[in-house]
This record gives sequence, C-alpha cells and structure tokens, in this order.
Amino acid sequence: MRPIHLSALILTLGLAACHPGGSEDPATARESLDRNLEPRKVSEIVPEVREERPSVALVGEIRAFDTVRISSEVAGRVEKVDVEVGDKVSQGQPLLSVDRRTFELRLRQAEARIQAAKADLELARRELERKEDLVSDKTIPQAAFDQAQARHDLADAALLEAVAARDLAQHDHEVSVIRAPAAGAVTGRSVVAGQWADVGQDLMEIAIGAKVKIVARVPSHWVMALQGLDGFDFTVDPHQPPRRAKLYSIDPVVKEASRSFEVIGTAPAEGLKPGMFANVTLEAPDVVQRLWLPVSAILTSDTPKVYMAQDGRIAVRRIQTGLRDDGMIEVVSGLDQGERVISDVAGLSRDLPVEVER
Repeated sequence: MRPIHLSALILTLGLAACHPGGSEDPATARESLDRNLEPRKVSEIVPEVREERPSVALVGEIRAFDTVRISSEVAGRVEKVDVEVGDKVSQGQPLLSVDRRTFELRLRQAEARIQAAKADLELARRELERKEDLVSDKTIPQAAFDQAQARHDLADAALLEAVAARDLAQHDHEVSVIRAPAAGAVTGRSVVAGQWADVGQDLMEIAIGAKVKIVARVPSHWVMALQGLDGFDFTVDPHQPPRRAKLYSIDPVVKEASRSFEVIGTAPAEGLKPGMFANVTLEAPDVVQRLWLPVSAILTSDTPKVYMAQDGRIAVRRIQTGLRDDGMIEVVSGLDQGERVISDVAGLSRDLPVEVER
C-alpha cells in the first residue's frame, strides 16, 4: 500500500468539514480538537505575603511657599537692575530703578513752585493787611477789601496745591527705586536695563518667607498607603543627612495623563532655593501586608494578568501591579491572599486544557 501524505490527509479532513453533509459545525470541531489536546501540566503557587512599611523614592522640586510679583508704580525707562535670579534679598533692598533723572527734575520743579506760591501768598497777606486798615477808616470801599481777601485765599490755596504736587513728585521719586517688600530670594526676572516699564507691569518675582515647599508626584496606587502621613524625608545633597518636611497637602485629584498626584511638604528655607531638585522618600505610616508574585507568574504584555486553573482550563484574572524587587512583582489589587495562580504563564493562553501537578 502507498503511504498517505500528511498534506493530503489535512486536505481531506478540511473538505469533509466544509461539506454540506458534514455533521460538525466549527464550534463543535473546536471542542473536538480541544478534547484531543493533551492537558498541559502546570504548577500553582499562592502569593507571598510580606509585612512591611511601604516606601517609595521620588524626585521632587523645591518651590517657593509664598511669592510676590514686583511691578512699578511709575512708568519710565529702566535705568538699572540690581539683582539676578537666585539672589537673596533683604527687606527694603533696591531691586531696580526707573528713570531717576526725570523724577528728580519733577521734584525740583515742584519745590520751586512751592517757593513761588509762598511768595504770592506773602504778597497777598500784606495787601490784605493794608486793605484791612483802609477799610476800617472807610478810606476804601468794602468791595476793594473783599477783592484783597479773595486774592489772599487764592494764594493760600495755590500754596496747598503746590505742596500736594511736591509730595506727589517726592513719592514718585522714591518709588522710582523699586525695593524688596520683604526678605526672600529672586525667582524670576523679566526686565533688563533700557526697557520701558509701564505701571503695574510684572518685572520680577520674589519668593518670601522662612520656609519653602517640597513637591513630589506620587503614583496613584499609593493613595491609600499615605493615609495618616504627617511628613517625609528629602535631600538636596547626597552628602548631607536627610531633612524632614512637614506634610502640607495631598492633591485629591489624580492626573489622568501620568496617573499620579502631588504630595506637598514644607521645610525651613535655610540652604534651599526654589527650582532645586530634591530626592524625596515617602514611607507609609503603617505596616501593611503586601502580596508578591514571581515575574514568571504574571503576563505583562498588555494589562497585567495572572492565569488560574478552573475546571481543567485556564481562566484569566486582571491585576494591578506595583513595585519590583529582585524578580518579584507586587500585586496591588485583583488578587486576594491565599488564591492560587499558575506559577509560569509562558506558552499558555485562555481556555487551554491544563492539569495541575500536585
């Protein structure tokens, strides 16, 4: 007898399955094929339970606790900028000056107008005194005296107006030198010498106060672990001991793009400047039980999954994973303590027949 080639046999079986007289539909054919598959022998494990205080290392940023935007009360060309970004400043220290020469001239002009107004008032006072003697002797009519009184009153008002103008010019001259409102550090500057500055235009930013913020973005699965947190450690210099930040706030909103949220602490500003990076270590306040599985037990090609043996076939369970540690992966959710999973997912797929080795 001539041997039957394998390809001819497959073709014959395929034609039989497609023939109208065939007795099996595709689903029945799949079941028949599965019955003919030898079950894969698999082993099961339960997650390792570790009692530990979770911690995570993050890169944070030093930010100003309070900031003041510096602007000018007068318009003019900037003559000089006295500070740079990063400089520490004391209260009242000059930051920049605006068109000092113009304001000096205006002040001198206002002083000269006061002197002229004083002279006019003195002349009006003397004339009023003469008219007062003459009207009492009835040498001049009352109307002449009234006119002298009116000129005196006008001269007095003119002096008051000149003094007010002088005070305004004095104020403009003083504020043309813009000074630090409080001690702090320059965190931003948007002005250079020669630039025109308008009233109210932002020219500079200063971080003030004796403390700073330390801000770090934390993965979303840490939300529950941080309940009760009162502070965290951070360093800006690996050669210096860690410093402690007091918890200021935890952002209640998780950013969708990064799946993270902000944790903000505060610390004394000594040696710290806004813009610095900080190495932040967050440690959960309570000891918790965490589940761990070996890498081989987790399918990580897409959404993390584990395989479980149910009724002689593979069932799939989605999980959420966390930290990695020496070939082990933390299971954050999706699996309970004591549940059994297949120890090695390589080469396996959903619904494949399996036999658990005891």
